[in-house]
Amino acid sequence: MRRPIGGRDLWRGGRARAWGALLLLVASCSPSDERGGRAPQNDPDSALLAAGDPEKAVLAGDDLGRALVTGDVYRRRRAVDELVALGPAALPALGKALGDRSPDVRAAATQALVRMGPAALPLLGRAVADPKSVVREPATRALIGVGAPAVPALQGALASPDHYVRENAAASLGAIGAPAIPALQQAMADPDRRVRRAAVEALGRVGAEAIPALRGIDASGDAGLREDVERILDRLQGGGGDSRV
Repeated sequence: MRRPIGGRDLWRGGRARAWGALLLLVASCSPSDERGGRAPQNDPDSALLAAGDPEKAVLAGDDLGRALVTGDVYRRRRAVDELVALGPAALPALGKALGDRSPDVRAAATQALVRMGPAALPLLGRAVADPKSVVREPATRALIGVGAPAVPALQGALASPDHYVRENAAASLGAIGAPAIPALQQAMADPDRRVRRAAVEALGRVGAEAIPALRGIDASGDAGLREDVERILDRLQGGGGDSRV
């Protein structure tokens, strides 16, 4: 025979339900920030509201910048989304993240910058000079997509002490077209032959507008480079004309 439920049983049942609700609440919460004691809210609307108030935007950017640096990969992804939503107010935090010693953090900051439009150009110029390709390549693609306004950012990378960075910048300038010709002429003075060859190939990508610059190259001391210039001039001139340099 089933015993009627008494007060003690009701109390036990209520306690079990309370514990269950508490566990569900804990499970739904994000990990807390180690430094700030709270997790960044994964709510773009709240970030947009903060962007309307400069002081709140700065505070939000600082918090998200810390999450970008100290968080795991999932928290970095959330921070990237919210930093993008903050817009230009997030640039100081992203600039700090670009100086982090971790390539993963710098790459996450670059992911945010490539989604932020013209305001991010100066910082993308820093990212495109990064020694790690995981940071440099997305910045390079973004700058090529911007076109002529990105020439100064790529031109700045030509001053990098890393020849891989300079070679990448020279090659990328060719995709921008005629506005990049002066920067490519600068690259022709590079002490590294690989950078000079990248600049010659880039001038070839520019097209017929680069013919005067190609003809002005002094390749007398480098037979291989001279052959490259002659080959490109011959192609650009349709196989006719004087291609001597």
